[in-house]
Amino acid sequence: MGHGATQIRRDRGLGMGRLRTELLRRYVHLRRFMVHGVLHADDPPHKLALGIAIAVFFAFTPTIGFQTVLALFFAWLLRANKVVGVPIVWISNPATIVPIYYPCYRLGLWILDQPGKGKLWWKELAYPPQGWWEGIQFYWGRTLEIWMPLWLGCMIVATLVGVTSYFVTRGMIVAYRHGREKVAETLRAKQRRRRSRAESA
Repeated sequence: MGHGATQIRRDRGLGMGRLRTELLRRYVHLRRFMVHGVLHADDPPHKLALGIAIAVFFAFTPTIGFQTVLALFFAWLLRANKVVGVPIVWISNPATIVPIYYPCYRLGLWILDQPGKGKLWWKELAYPPQGWWEGIQFYWGRTLEIWMPLWLGCMIVATLVGVTSYFVTRGMIVAYRHGREKVAETLRAKQRRRRSRAESA
């Protein structure tokens, strides 16, 4: 009994450590991508922000295996930037699927007033079978078991997070470009003053 409980605690600790490591890695990657891939991109702020918003929206939908294709298609359809959203979609993966989908699922259950699955059912989502197609079958099979509350909660959360990400990203890009232009104008003004002093001397 004691050994079994210790093993469970050890496995749980390894699982939480794996999740923290994955989330930290994703955060560092997204931060680097936002600085170099989004703020320095040449597209208008609206196109960039819309590309991010579309990707964030689909990252919070239970469409594992098709999220990238869907994000690219809707980015093309709405004439948004297609490149900036691809890394965002990868937020949802086997290591992060539970913390992303479980709150959405609970929200759907609360709205529909239905009982839900136990924690063990959700923990098993972090360990899909090997192989791309096997993983797709595994996740879609699980999704069908809880599709109504999961889809309802995900659509609500995805819409809220997607809309918020659009305005936040657009504001960041506009502010960054405005600040960059002010710095460039200050440098140009200094160069003009230096040339003026040099010509008068």
